[in-house]
Amino acid sequence: MLFLTSFGVGFSGALMPGPLLTVNIVESTRKGFWTGPIIIGGHAIAELVVVVALAFGLSELLASPTAFTVIGILGGIALILMGAMMLHDIIRRRLSFDPNQPGAKSGLLIGKGITASLSNPYWFVWWATIGSAFLTKSLAHGVAGPVVFYVGHIMSDLVWYTFVSFMIALGKRLLVGRPYYILISLCALFLLYLGGKFIMDAI
Repeated sequence: MLFLTSFGVGFSGALMPGPLLTVNIVESTRKGFWTGPIIIGGHAIAELVVVVALAFGLSELLASPTAFTVIGILGGIALILMGAMMLHDIIRRRLSFDPNQPGAKSGLLIGKGITASLSNPYWFVWWATIGSAFLTKSLAHGVAGPVVFYVGHIMSDLVWYTFVSFMIALGKRLLVGRPYYILISLCALFLLYLGGKFIMDAI
């Protein structure tokens, strides 16, 4: 029951558009189906660190206004830089799309999964509030409780992001040429928007 509850609650965050989903869409056009599982691997590492921090009673610190401000500003700057670099590469025609080309290395995708997760202040707020509450309840099941909760939560992310990557890989031959540049441009602009929003909310 704990696993199913965690799995269901996990979708409340997984389905929301944000930096991680945007990066997943962009990289899926190059890496294909395996992008989702690999990026979620990086996301899982970031979430494991947060879960351990919460276990040590740092939920109040993560939910504090100061932490939200610092994370919001730094995360916003990181997203703006990511979006700006994507637009710069498009303008310079450094991005090209070949459906058969090899994608980014797995290590780079894991790093992007970690960065995209840590750049989102609302992700920290979710874990410091909703996630922390469910994590506390899971302790009623002993040591295995938090483990089952964490696995169920990650599985919801894995299922959704793998599905997104699969759908993009399935139709990626339709993205050759102008559609590809439009997609990447929209993703870059969305990252710029999120970065600006995170900074404004933090201020």
